[in-house]
Amino acid sequence: MIPSVAGALFAQAASAARNETRGATHGGTLEFAVLGSSSSGNGAVLRVITPDASRQILIDGGLSPRATRGALAALGLALEDTNEILFTHFDHDHAQAGWARVAMMSGLQLRCSHRHLNAALARGYPLGAIETFDPRSTGFDLGPVRVIPCENAHDDGGTVAFRFESVAGTLGFATDLGRAHEGLINLLRGVHLLAIESNYDRAMQLASNRPTFLKDRIMGGRGHLSNDECIEVVRALMWPDSPEQVVLLHLSRECNCPHLVRQLWISDLPTLAPKLTIALARQSVGPWRITAENRRF
Repeated sequence: MIPSVAGALFAQAASAARNETRGATHGGTLEFAVLGSSSSGNGAVLRVITPDASRQILIDGGLSPRATRGALAALGLALEDTNEILFTHFDHDHAQAGWARVAMMSGLQLRCSHRHLNAALARGYPLGAIETFDPRSTGFDLGPVRVIPCENAHDDGGTVAFRFESVAGTLGFATDLGRAHEGLINLLRGVHLLAIESNYDRAMQLASNRPTFLKDRIMGGRGHLSNDECIEVVRALMWPDSPEQVVLLHLSRECNCPHLVRQLWISDLPTLAPKLTIALARQSVGPWRITAENRRF
């Protein structure tokens, strides 16, 4: 897998896909970027192109449609090419109400766990635009992408992590996790690219001016994953193979510090520290590109 640090490379790849010149890549291409990741809004884009099909998927709609359109354009992508938004859950920072209008006007599909249907309707999303899936199923296909869901504890409604499989490679995506369980670790094991939450530093959380009930919610096993807990998850899924790249999601701006996180990885997971990227609020990171020819597996 070859990570790209320039949006121009992603734009070039997207343009090539539209012109159907990707046939030279026999197994296809998987491309991923984070459009923004924080309590102010979360969203990512996954694009899979094969000689026979292509799919552009937004993971969460926590950025406004306007902000999303701009972030995609900076990567050479168009919102109009998006087939669906796949939701992890419906907290405001993952599901902006503005997507209801986009779905009604454009036919954009909104996909979520059937357990989250009422939350989607409460956000104002039109029933006719929503397609639900069973979060305890063995998975479902979105064009050339196989999606395998996994339920996790988070507040009252829970959240869904995903494993995306394609002929080009695999992506694991997990955020807003109360705690990691064996099913989640098994879901993420062996992925080429891993995007996972590393929300807070425990010492910073305890020392913050946040009210006690909020601290208890975040750290009580149904809130968010700490830096140390994130490292334990990644350590557990490194066997038999480690991810080629790790992207850390949803860092708290008040109770975390990117420099602290990076130093922790250098200390605790030195073999993966050079492969680490930290997603930031309202700022795209990536893109990463995997092809069947340059992937490790």
